[in-house]
Amino acid sequence: MRIKNERDFWAGILFAACGLFFIITAQENELGSAARMGPAYFPTLLAGCLTALGLFCSVKGLFSTGGAQDGGRVGRFHFGLMILILAAIALFCVLLPFAGFVAAMAVMIAVCSLASGEFRAKEVIALIVVLCGLCWVIFVYLLGMTIPVFPEFMVGE
Repeated sequence: MRIKNERDFWAGILFAACGLFFIITAQENELGSAARMGPAYFPTLLAGCLTALGLFCSVKGLFSTGGAQDGGRVGRFHFGLMILILAAIALFCVLLPFAGFVAAMAVMIAVCSLASGEFRAKEVIALIVVLCGLCWVIFVYLLGMTIPVFPEFMVGE
């Protein structure tokens, strides 16, 4: 059997695999019933929906081309870009306690933007300002999270 749309097929396989993984890991807790739900009930239900969606996408990929101009082919996977994004997240985690939220967020956004082939310094600076401000409002002001916003030497604590 020939796969007509590789993107849909492999995306469906990925969804189904993630769903099955979460179904299995959720079973460490009590499932319960619909009338008396246990801690594993809702995660199992969501993971089941994800698995069903994945199977639907995979079957669709087997039989439908989906109108993709390139025949639904899967492109080359860029491991370097994935490592760059993961390194940016790791830098954020390492810098947050020492440099504060604003600096850690700025470094993470700058490193992530290097993954794009369309890096423009002015746009990245604007993105840093907007995202840092928005995240500060959401996480620190609205949600009241106690995270260091600025480095200790700037705050004087």
